[in-house]
Amino acid sequence: MGCSSTGTVTSEQLKYTQWQLSKVNGLAIPVSQTASLRFIEAMQVNGFAGCNKFFGEGALSEDTLTVNKLGMTRKSCGEQVDALEQQLLSTLKEGAAITLTAEQLTLQGEQHFTFIAKN
Repeated sequence: MGCSSTGTVTSEQLKYTQWQLSKVNGLAIPVSQTASLRFIEAMQVNGFAGCNKFFGEGALSEDTLTVNKLGMTRKSCGEQVDALEQQLLSTLKEGAAITLTAEQLTLQGEQHFTFIAKN
């Protein structure tokens, strides 16, 4: 059992952290579809959605993370990867409930994304 945090996630807790996607809706994802998420200064968010790099401005409201002004590269990597990528980017744009522990970050929107800490 890892330690868990109760209460609101803050931008200070997220700053300078990196996360690797490990599960979508509770199911492990193939390494070939590995997406990542990184928080840098002033809640700037960037990452890799499985095929394309993305970036935007993160905003926390209560326990919801939303990424505004989301931009990305425009490659296509096949139907399955593109579908996962669109689900992740839609969740970030629309806003998702965020929970955070030392080893895990979860985003719960229409889909449930589980990320593990990346060094």
